[in-house]
Amino acid sequence: MLTEQQEQFLDALEKALGVLSLALQKTETPREVYDGWLRNNTFKVRVENINELSIDFVENKLLKKIQQDDLNAIQFYLKTKGKKRGY
Repeated sequence: MLTEQQEQFLDALEKALGVLSLALQKTETPREVYDGWLRNNTFKVRVENINELSIDFVENKLLKKIQQDDLNAIQFYLKTKGKKRGY
């Protein structure tokens, strides 16, 4: 079970799209306290899930740029996802 302070932090982290420094600042949580919270597996898993959601959000933005024929986005995608094919 998480504390109210931890829940508030996780809410702020989600609103900040996983940007840790913004969530720490918004909730006035010291980094040392956050690091201690990570020892709680439930908290750690929730943080990891928020980080995955933020990656999904950004990936979606990249795919929209690719659909708009943005050459930079296409090249970036191929350099990362198409690495095994020699891009």
